[in-house]
Amino acid sequence: MITKHKPITERLFGNNYQLIDGTDEIFELDLALWEYESLSKAELVNRSAYFKLVDGEETTHFKTCNLQNLEEVHKNSSFRTKVFFLDGKYSTGYATHSLFPYRGKFHPQLIRALLNILEVKPGKIVLDPMAGSSTVAVEANLLGIEAVSVDLSPFCGLMGRVKSFALDLDFKILDSIVRNPKEILEKLKKEKVPEYFKNNKDDKKRNYYEIILLAFLDTMGFASRSSSSIDKLFPRVLERYVSTIKYFQEARQKLDLKIGKSKIIEGSVLNLPMEENSVDAIITSPPYSFAIDYLKNDQPQLEYLGHNLEVLRQEMIGLQGRGVENKLEIYFDKMDTALKEMKRVSKKNSPIVIIIGTNDIQTNGVRLETKVIELGEKQGLKFELNLKKPIRGLQNTMKEESILFFTNQK
Repeated sequence: MITKHKPITERLFGNNYQLIDGTDEIFELDLALWEYESLSKAELVNRSAYFKLVDGEETTHFKTCNLQNLEEVHKNSSFRTKVFFLDGKYSTGYATHSLFPYRGKFHPQLIRALLNILEVKPGKIVLDPMAGSSTVAVEANLLGIEAVSVDLSPFCGLMGRVKSFALDLDFKILDSIVRNPKEILEKLKKEKVPEYFKNNKDDKKRNYYEIILLAFLDTMGFASRSSSSIDKLFPRVLERYVSTIKYFQEARQKLDLKIGKSKIIEGSVLNLPMEENSVDAIITSPPYSFAIDYLKNDQPQLEYLGHNLEVLRQEMIGLQGRGVENKLEIYFDKMDTALKEMKRVSKKNSPIVIIIGTNDIQTNGVRLETKVIELGEKQGLKFELNLKKPIRGLQNTMKEESILFFTNQK
């Protein structure tokens, strides 16, 4: 009897299709099957998120991740850091996603799958109106898709600009700028970011200096969590950034990847600076403010960049109010406005995907996803599906999140 058993992946896809190592969650198998049913064989090879082999041929995603040379990139990292990035080789640690790993961010591999099953292809525009570290934009760009990222946080804007720019740059320029890490560090070790790094008159090099600035801000975070000083850590972090970008550039050229463009906007989902009917799809996630205080999490970086946290706190979703009931009332009021804006800027029949989690303890049992579905339908969005996804890394605050699929019926 045992010899007659076939693994579920073989029963779903046959012998000539193989999933990427680590694709073992139910929701991942669900999305892999959705990709399998939605994409042609050629598209599966070039675009798929969860497949390693398609009819015996290695996929572009699998090859890209393997060309990243993560062992070399993290040769000077701590054992814990190295394991973290190697474990996420195919899900979170490829391309430029690993530059400043951001707490609570999307899994890029998941976003890739969503872009595929929503049929967002080159020539279309995808929007993330609560963009965080711009994972959606980076993943879209890797597939040759144009993206727009909107976020209130200037620090998130910096991350988005760096991660999207670093996908397609002149590595020789970056290499020439970073040759003396100690000299760079002395310029950056100030109370506030030097104007030179904020407003570099040489526009051609400004984006390159922002890469260095992000590496320094990353170092600040590492130093606060370890016994090592910024002086000791910065050269290692900068080297990791440069190596990550270098190996991705080599992979991009070897695989002839066509990189899409991103527009990174500092703005609010409550009043999107965009025309009506201007985007083909929306993928976003409201801040998990009941589980993570993003402003507190980013406080050292925002203060170094010279921004007022209290001003930002009044504008961001989920960070206002006293007591659970008042916080929820304000949260849902803002989410209602956000959904109205998403409907306005997206085209008729376009998909809107919202990924949201609930901390039952902090919300007194109120399910955020249930209310968001209700608010979406109130705005005239057609609710299609709630796909459950377990959360890794935030189990103490949230056990799962919901991937909510809507269609904008206008």
